Amino acid sequence: MMPSYLLAYDADCGPCTRFKHLVDFLDAYHKMAFLSLTEANERGLLNRIPESLRFESFHLISTNGDIQSGSDALLDLIGLFPLGRPVPKIIIFFPGGKQMIKFLYDTFSRLHNGSSCHPIGNMKPENNNKDACKICPSNLEQ
Repeated sequence: MMPSYLLAYDADCGPCTRFKHLVDFLDAYHKMAFLSLTEANERGLLNRIPESLRFESFHLISTNGDIQSGSDALLDLIGLFPLGRPVPKIIIFFPGGKQMIKFLYDTFSRLHNGSSCHPIGNMKPENNNKDACKICPSNLEQ
């Protein structure tokens, strides 16, 4: 089964990599492929995101090219997991639900800017295999 989404994350950040491993573990239907932020940027997948924000959070990219980032992407990401589909609806139902998700994400994302991460200039692609991305537009045409 071909992944329907690409999760671009900071492969040089400890908390970000743990987040990627958690998503991979919860992705029982294998809807997700993963790519470092650096490689996603090099492939032009982040061109629609302002340069100043490209390395600030993870990005959820669908095969149709839709991109969501950070806390805005969390609800859709949760909905991709088994038994996760009703969770976003429940969160949105409660007043302040989306604001709570944003607060939680912002709190945890401070770890990204902490000592566990390297400066952007030191970021390296997770692997050098350009064909590793199964949902990148250039690989879908094959």
